[in-house]
Amino acid sequence: MNWMEHGLLLLGLLVVGVSYLRYVRRTRDLRGVLLFWQRRMVLTPTEFKLQRVGIAVLFVGVTVRYLGVMHVI
Repeated sequence: MNWMEHGLLLLGLLVVGVSYLRYVRRTRDLRGVLLFWQRRMVLTPTEFKLQRVGIAVLFVGVTVRYLGVMHVI
């Protein structure tokens, strides 16, 4: 199960990273990514979907990790 949680976490980070890389390439606004809490980033629909899929995969990875620690799975 250890490989699964690591794989999900890495995949989620990779997908979110690709989303942000696409944004930076399109806008040349690295500061918007670094200050994400200020809502400077205006993502395209594709970038937004990639970001949300990455976050969902990260959430599943964290959930699998939590359930593994609790010995549920």
